[in-house]
Amino acid sequence: MNDLQSQLQNLKNQTNGYSKPPKTFEEQLVHLKKKNLIITNETYTLKKLSHINYYRLSAYFLPLQHQKRSELDGIFLDDVRFEDILELYFFDAELRKTVFKAIESIEVYFRTQIAYHHSLTYGAFGYLDPANFKTSADFFDKVMLAIRKETGRSSETFIAHFKEKYNTTDLPVWTMVEVVSMSTLSKIYAMLKTSEQQAVTQALHGVSKDLFHNWFHALTVIRNICAHHSRLWNKTLGVSFEKPRKIKEFHSMEGDKVFFALSVIAYILDAIGEESDFKNDIESLIATHPKINIKAMGFVDRWELMAVWE
Repeated sequence: MNDLQSQLQNLKNQTNGYSKPPKTFEEQLVHLKKKNLIITNETYTLKKLSHINYYRLSAYFLPLQHQKRSELDGIFLDDVRFEDILELYFFDAELRKTVFKAIESIEVYFRTQIAYHHSLTYGAFGYLDPANFKTSADFFDKVMLAIRKETGRSSETFIAHFKEKYNTTDLPVWTMVEVVSMSTLSKIYAMLKTSEQQAVTQALHGVSKDLFHNWFHALTVIRNICAHHSRLWNKTLGVSFEKPRKIKEFHSMEGDKVFFALSVIAYILDAIGEESDFKNDIESLIATHPKINIKAMGFVDRWELMAVWE
């Protein structure tokens, strides 16, 4: 059986169009030199290449190279140093940490709001009854399946204690919301009846219940980017934030750029009264990395003077 599997794998390898061999760290360094990258300290460069996967680091090459499909495609611009790539990399790492922490605060707040308002109306286990939501039976079933999967595989001690004490696999809503993913939480919000959605989002003046659902979904995408250590700087988001009609300063921003997401986070944190250093942290991060092209993130001129950032 192992021989058969080996033969099948060999056949797959033969039909696979990818043929680049792996490179040692030393070969990676030589390769970068050939691409016109300035290496000022080979020992330091080798150390960093052994700590940071070349493929991960290559995500930060493009803005420092000649344009794709040009004669110099893949060649670094003049005077670009390995340290310039690292600065982009470390800037992005700090940006993700700052954003992830802020989204966590927002997430915790709305977990609390959803559990609070739904339980006051329908009790601890009201979420198990589709009659307590405005949604199709099919969508309700899909959300409940996700809830049961996520609560079932949770390793939280308090859940095991609850199930053992009360001999049930169903959790009260205030426990359930602490375990399910942010994506599932977004779907739960989408199912809530209008009065509950309005109660959950009452602090967000100028943001409709439907707009908030778009924002919450988009923030989920941002959170996942941060959680998986993917590149956030200069990323065109896979989901676009919708612009609120009543908050004019958002109208000059691009909904699929990082700056819009940062502004949404700043707005929500202010609106819910969260004590946060988010705005100061973003401003400080940019100030300490003056070489970073923040326009690539969708930042607009005089952004720091906008009401949402003051």
